[in-house]
Order: sequence, then C-alpha cells, then structure tokens
Amino acid sequence: MRPLIVVLVGFLALSCSKKDQSTDVVTFALRGEVMAIDTARLRIVISHEEIPDYMPAMTMPFKVKDRELLRGLSAGDSVGATLAVSRTESWLESLAPLRRGESVSTLSPDQVRLAQVLREGDEVPDVRLVNQDGREIKFSDFRGKSLAVTFIYTRCPLPDFCIRMSQQFADIQRILKGNHHLDGTWHLLSVSFDPAFDRPAVLKHYGLLYGADFGVWDFVTDVDTSGSTLALFADGFGLVYQPGQGMLEHNLRTAVIDKQGRLVRLIDGNDWKAIEVSTLLLNH
Repeated sequence: MRPLIVVLVGFLALSCSKKDQSTDVVTFALRGEVMAIDTARLRIVISHEEIPDYMPAMTMPFKVKDRELLRGLSAGDSVGATLAVSRTESWLESLAPLRRGESVSTLSPDQVRLAQVLREGDEVPDVRLVNQDGREIKFSDFRGKSLAVTFIYTRCPLPDFCIRMSQQFADIQRILKGNHHLDGTWHLLSVSFDPAFDRPAVLKHYGLLYGADFGVWDFVTDVDTSGSTLALFADGFGLVYQPGQGMLEHNLRTAVIDKQGRLVRLIDGNDWKAIEVSTLLLNH
C-alpha cells in the first residue's frame, strides 16, 4: 500500500499545482459497486473501476460529508460518484445509482468548492450573478469594500422573514449613508433564490420599495433561470430553500464579507440588529 500512497500524494501535488490555488481541490469520476455502508460513520465501501492516471481498481472505504448521499443505497448497487481530493482529505461529493451503460456525471473542482459550507476566514466563491439593471456582476467586483449579503425572494409574504431582512438592510443603508467619510467602503447585496421569477425588472421594483440606492445596494439573482449555480452557492452559506404550499420554504442567512473577499461572520435567523451589521462592515 505504501508505494500507492506515494504515487497518489505525488499526483495530487502535481494536479493541484495546475489548478486554481484558491480551490485546493481536484475531482475524479468514480464508478463501482457498493460493498457496504456505515451510515453512522458516514462511510461507504466501493469496489471501483480504475481511475485513469490516479488510482487502480480496488475496494476501499470512502468518506461522505452529506448523510443524504447514502439514503436509498444498499450493497450491490452500481454507483457513480465525484471523488474530491484536497491536500488534507478526500471524500465523495456526489453519489448516485447508475443504470447499465449510464455515464458518470461529476462535479468540477469549482462546483465542489461552491457546495462546501463556508467558515469564517474562507474566501467567498467568485460566482456570476445578474443585478436589477440586468448587468452581470461577480463578488470580486466588490473587493476593497466591506460587503453585507442576505438572501430573499420578492414574493415572500412573511414579515419576519424576507421582509424583515430587506427592512434591516434599508436600516443599514440609512445608518452608513449618513457618514460621507465612509463613501466607497461598503456595499449591500440582496440575493434572490427565486431566479425564475425574480428577474432584473422585478428586483429593481422590489428594491425601490425599500428605498434602495442602487449605488450601494444591489439586488441580484442567478444569471441562469434554473438557479443551478445559485443553489450550490447558497449551500455554502447554509441556506436551505424548497417549494412549499404556494411559496418557498426557507431559512435565513446573512453574511458579512471583508474587503479581501473573506467571510467575517455568518448570521443565522433574524435576531440581529442593523447597527450590529453596520459595525461589522465598518471594522472590516
């Protein structure tokens, strides 16, 4: 086993050197047969085919980080997966049954990084979004400014959910715009997770309802109406949303990002004050 480990470590170092260093992840397509599942330890043993230029065919245990990936699987199933490998760990990022002759669909390193829950100090992925003016923007556009981000959808009817988040951001705008010495040092971003409905014109109308100054407060959503990129991005902030009875059921997440694009604070729920987030923006 030792020669194999040396080969794998050496290949990972070479592979990572060819990738964007900010991702620190390489991914491989994996196909095989499930031999055993340990749900409690989040492990699955797979007898897998050769992974070209990386690993010969063998039977070995793999870690998963999402228990849901193991749901519905049993020994004997043919599966396809994305094997993600960083400098410090490896895990299966996607895992699903395969029918005979079906090809393996894998996630890219960037998609894997988007799906990982962000920790304080992590750099926020530089995803493309579209704002209320129909202009594509990226998170890197805000480098040099402290950024507050919250997630909403414009049709949300609940006063203690999206409405409260938007009103809190309106209060932050009022607090910070009152000091012209702070001009150009901060920005607000409301991200809609309803991209099929919340297109630019809708977002602009919604922003105006809250007195948004679009020079300091953007309303954005996924460039793609399917919301595929946004769904992965939202996962990184621990945002959960799904269709409910006539509306989207969701939790609440608000984040503060520093001038270098790193996560400073991830706030759960609605029990926070505008002055608290304003202070975080001023200090980062």
